[in-house]
Amino acid sequence: MKRTWALMRKEFLHIMRDRRSMITALINPLMMLFLYGYGISTDIRQVKLGIVDWSHTRQSRDLVHAFTASGYFVETFQSGRYEDLGHALDDRTIQIGLVIPATFGNDIIAGRPTTVQVILDASDPNTANSVSGYTSTIISKYSSGQIQATLSRRGVLVGNGGQTLDLRPRVWYNEDLLSIYFIVPGVVAIVLMTTTATLTAATITREREKGSIEQLVASPVKATELMLGKTAAYVVLAFLDVILVVAVARLVFGVPLRGSPILFAVCSLIFIASSLGLGLVASAGAKTQRGAMTTVMLLTAMPSVILSGFVFPISSMPSIVQVFTYLVPARYFIVISRGIFLKGDGFFDLWPQIWPMTLLATMLLLLSIRTFKKRI
Repeated sequence: MKRTWALMRKEFLHIMRDRRSMITALINPLMMLFLYGYGISTDIRQVKLGIVDWSHTRQSRDLVHAFTASGYFVETFQSGRYEDLGHALDDRTIQIGLVIPATFGNDIIAGRPTTVQVILDASDPNTANSVSGYTSTIISKYSSGQIQATLSRRGVLVGNGGQTLDLRPRVWYNEDLLSIYFIVPGVVAIVLMTTTATLTAATITREREKGSIEQLVASPVKATELMLGKTAAYVVLAFLDVILVVAVARLVFGVPLRGSPILFAVCSLIFIASSLGLGLVASAGAKTQRGAMTTVMLLTAMPSVILSGFVFPISSMPSIVQVFTYLVPARYFIVISRGIFLKGDGFFDLWPQIWPMTLLATMLLLLSIRTFKKRI
């Protein structure tokens, strides 16, 4: 233990003296959290709406107002020619076009079925799907209101808004359906994985490049003691990152922390151990710091984003790809983070994620010890 503590102290001194390590450890996680938190959002706002209104009635104006008052659409184009909508879509002046026929107002007053045309720019299919959903909801609400008004004019007693089904949805865990509540807890996993693995990626290769590896090889320090000493120093530093990102998630982004902070801290330590082990494996097997950094980026950045369920649901991936996701520690920690933040999950709820993440962390740390050879 004395040798391990000595190595840990040595690594701490190096971290304190190396400004690049301090920037990577403390500034980089906050920068990534802000970039991901503010830069990624599935909430579609300010959709540019183009209008061709051939009705020019109060009913058509009410329909347009229903779109603009929803908060999702902003009217940026209006014309009396159908062809102009095509040109506006081509040059990206608008993202959606609404065509209201000349008979719209009279049909609404008479209670007759009528139609409107919606033209969508689907070059971005995800945005188009969201906008299509918004459009359907707005038109459905407008239609229900007009049916109620028509029946009332005819002296028909209207109950429950003219509908036979009274739908009252109750949303749990993310009541306002804010995408940032979903994204930020996942970003915590991505930030910790890339930052901590990067910190340790250069720790062995740095000793080689500076020539101090000969002293470590000649010393009585065992490979296990060397890896534990170097890992322990970065575990403490990485845990400071956990405190920073959780504080930013709560105070800046307003994400609720409904579960146990202690459970989150313990799970974070396990996840940190896995990412540090991955960094040590890359460092022990590489000849230069640049090579170690490149290896770590390939093993952490893309898998943590693509194969973890952070952006795309794992269940929607091909079966062969789903098999590889079991080797990505971020897959488990993202579920844990979102469960503790949003649902208030406890230990037994998260046990199916905790044990494989712990197994991966143990295997990576053991692999780093086996990879490092005490010889030049």
